[in-house]
Amino acid sequence: MGLKALRRIQISNAEDTPGTAEAATEVLYGTMGTFEDENELHRPEEDRNSLALYHEDDEFISEKATAVWTGDVTDRQILYALLMAIRGNVTPTQPDAVNEPLAYLWTLAPALTAANTPDQANGIDTFTIEYGDDEQAWEMAYCFGTQLEISGAPNEVCQFSLNITGDKKTDTTFTAALSAVAVQRFPFNLAKFYLDAAGGTIGTTQKTGLLRGFTWTLDAKFAAFYTADGSLSYGAVVEDKKAVALKLTYKWGSDADTERGYYDARTTRLARIELNGQTEIDSGESNPPYLQLDQAIRYEDWPTWGDDEGASTFEVNAYSVYNSDYGKLFEVALLNALSALPA
Repeated sequence: MGLKALRRIQISNAEDTPGTAEAATEVLYGTMGTFEDENELHRPEEDRNSLALYHEDDEFISEKATAVWTGDVTDRQILYALLMAIRGNVTPTQPDAVNEPLAYLWTLAPALTAANTPDQANGIDTFTIEYGDDEQAWEMAYCFGTQLEISGAPNEVCQFSLNITGDKKTDTTFTAALSAVAVQRFPFNLAKFYLDAAGGTIGTTQKTGLLRGFTWTLDAKFAAFYTADGSLSYGAVVEDKKAVALKLTYKWGSDADTERGYYDARTTRLARIELNGQTEIDSGESNPPYLQLDQAIRYEDWPTWGDDEGASTFEVNAYSVYNSDYGKLFEVALLNALSALPA
């Protein structure tokens, strides 16, 4: 019948060979805002003794598809977005295997002096995505992330958006017998915000009453790359220089004024945005899931103040920079109960 209510999204484990489709292993939550082909169509315009501009001889000359996956940030499924957009082949660690045996820490930071493309041992993972409804399902293999955005605002659950590039859509049937999974979401009000001096330890100094909202955006700079290899699809993924862009809404006060001074002085800051769940992973332990967004930043601007429910606020822009003491461009850490992706 083709009912919107019967749409669904499913995803595979990381593809063993990038571009070779695999069966789905998990139901994804959220929505696919778009899921469409972006094939390049050639329509020749020729002198044919006719006023018709086109004739029946058009053809596709390259193939790919794109999708936009959006939804609530959850402790389990944001991992797929991170593996597609930052780096892959990640093995989680256990911070405290004795007292917290169910908690696993996934740490992702891009290499800076080597490629993070799927052909590299620790490059991004690619996935096969199934999408459709009760009428038709499609699959898109070779999926990787091109832009990841994570945002939060008061009294809301934090949100994400992932722009995806993949191979052309093909008709398929949904992988059967996949059940919904348990997840935890991250309310913005439970988030914590840290600012420290470059050369210090990131995540040391919590700033309360300062962060009113945020948008964290990674333009991953991965792109489909075509060569003459006997296929209309791309045969490789390439990568370019990147940075995290941050939009931070600060409530005006002494902490905001201090940060404005660092903007004026062009001083690097270590910033952590920590999103937290509500329920312990291990019963009796204080270990709810978390997502930490870490980076060394510099403020790009300091606009005039605005008004938010009667309070003065500033919406400042910042960007990640490489800091030799910190040693990274950025890093994302995810604590959840997942020891590995489902097989």
